[in-house]
Amino acid sequence: MNHRTSSSITLGLLGGLAVSVLAGIGIAQAVPSSSPYMPLSEVKAGMKGYGLTVMSGTKPEKFDVEIIGTLSNFRPNQSLILIKTPNHPRLDIAHTVAGMSGSPIYLEGKMIGAYAYGWTFGAEPIAGVTPIHNMLEDLKKPIPPLFKPRASILPKHKDASKPNAVVAQASPRSFTGLLDNGKGVFSYDLETHAKQLAQKTVRERGNPNSTTTTLAPASTPILIGGLTPGAMAQMEQMMGPMGLMPLQAGGGGATKTTKGTKDTKVAAATGNESFVDGGAIGVQLIKGDVSAMGLGTVTRVEGDKLVAFGHPMMGGGASDMPTAVAKVHWILASTNRSFKIGEAVQDMGTMVNDRQASIVVDTKRVASTFPVSLKIEGVEGAPKTQWDSEVSQDPFMAPFLAAAALSSAVETTSAERGDTTWRINTKVKVAGYGTIELRDFGASAGDGGDPYMRSRVVRALGMLLNNPWEDVRIEGVESKLQLSFERDVALMRGTSLVQQEVDPGQPVRIKIELVPFKGKPETRVIEVPIPADFAGEEVMIDLSPGYEMERYRAMPESVADLVALLNNPSFPEESIVATIRLKGEGGAAFRNNVAYRLPPGAMTTLSVGATPYGPETFGSLQQTSHPMKTFVVGRDRVNVRVRPLIK
Repeated sequence: MNHRTSSSITLGLLGGLAVSVLAGIGIAQAVPSSSPYMPLSEVKAGMKGYGLTVMSGTKPEKFDVEIIGTLSNFRPNQSLILIKTPNHPRLDIAHTVAGMSGSPIYLEGKMIGAYAYGWTFGAEPIAGVTPIHNMLEDLKKPIPPLFKPRASILPKHKDASKPNAVVAQASPRSFTGLLDNGKGVFSYDLETHAKQLAQKTVRERGNPNSTTTTLAPASTPILIGGLTPGAMAQMEQMMGPMGLMPLQAGGGGATKTTKGTKDTKVAAATGNESFVDGGAIGVQLIKGDVSAMGLGTVTRVEGDKLVAFGHPMMGGGASDMPTAVAKVHWILASTNRSFKIGEAVQDMGTMVNDRQASIVVDTKRVASTFPVSLKIEGVEGAPKTQWDSEVSQDPFMAPFLAAAALSSAVETTSAERGDTTWRINTKVKVAGYGTIELRDFGASAGDGGDPYMRSRVVRALGMLLNNPWEDVRIEGVESKLQLSFERDVALMRGTSLVQQEVDPGQPVRIKIELVPFKGKPETRVIEVPIPADFAGEEVMIDLSPGYEMERYRAMPESVADLVALLNNPSFPEESIVATIRLKGEGGAAFRNNVAYRLPPGAMTTLSVGATPYGPETFGSLQQTSHPMKTFVVGRDRVNVRVRPLIK
């Protein structure tokens, strides 16, 4: 009996979304006796062997296994081998463990597959093993041509200078309905995106948070560092339904040397670490001052590539997420689902495919990431004034983790106070399209991370990375935060007219009574122009906060259009917008142009031309902005009479 335990067997036990991808192969085909793998047809109940996984540190350890049987066609063209792991001091207590997914299993010295599935609330250590042949088939799948790096736009990371290093661009994403709701790219909402991914998870692998005893991929432990409890709550709310298990941990990883970022050492890295069969592997979603890493096990290393997990992480297919050699601190036992806790040791490789039977990692490829920096200004005694992280260019994770990093920084800075008002100026650098400048604000008494999830910078990242036209690469996000320990808001308590009637074409003066938070009432007067064609009529004027109002804008037809629109915000946040509904046929937005008031009959002359849609019409409006130097809460309406025109 040949007990060969190849050092290239890598097991990745990470829980993820089970995506029904046809990744099958002829599992029962004949395999030469010299093969390091045992065909599924030779796996019989009662056979005994061993597995490899890291219990603590970085060195894989053996654990005993015994075959229970095989579930045929568990997934499309993929069976599942059932095993028990008896007589192990930790596994007897922990049972199935998230983070062990990918651990290679051997019979008679030959690999049969990867420890990958388990029952929640199981009373004994029983797990499901993904056959190795399905995983090797994933390893052979070609990367889509558009995913291969283009030398002209390679990001400049320090690792790119290493021999044979390949720097990838962001993975291609199809326009699959995320924004297809009649509102176009400007409808992007992070929470909606998360719910759609969660629904996909439930359809394809069942409910990962079910309280019933269910066989499912072990939830991927996402080890979080640098986040406040409020930001962690957002992580759990967003990631949990997707089969990911956010856990408060530590270990920020090492950020690459990029302008605006800094290097931070990772746990006990010697520079000589490498992936081995049964070793721990991390998929790094964000690293630096804020970190999030999915932890699992390597199943099989073949040359510059490896397979891990034995199931998907998020089921996204072609991917571009940085990976790292990881270390395990301990296996924490739990009645529901036990899990490994650990951290990154050394950056290495990129997850290039996320399939039904495994994740595939290219150890020579450098993932496309971008730096996110936040500078705190004007806060004496702030715990930290500079926050630097590096985020994976993932269509969902990039805006989500940028929001989490922003939320955590603001909450940390204002943790000891009650009322706060924050203003954030951000520059988003887009490869080939220049820089977008955005402004966000907030005034609250500690509302957690929710306001940041809806911030303009987060929505802009979501729009850009999920656009339907082309792959976009973010080069960096630089933010500056100004924070004051007061609630800089004022309630619009009432409005009145300075004069009840005005002449045609003359402006009307309106008094606005504002009540600042914990302040004395004050009165502001604004002048609103009245169109001359309202002679002899009554005009209704709506008064609203600037941050609640949007101008009608033509839907973008390219990334260039989108960048231009993002650079042109509607109204200042600290203002009041006066809106008058005008006479006439209405307005139209079409082909990057907006006409707010068309003459009668003009609409019929607009031609659709070569575009698949016609102009978007709306009622004619006159909107004027009036600065308030504070954030106004509330709305009101006034009516003014216009004197008849005397001829």
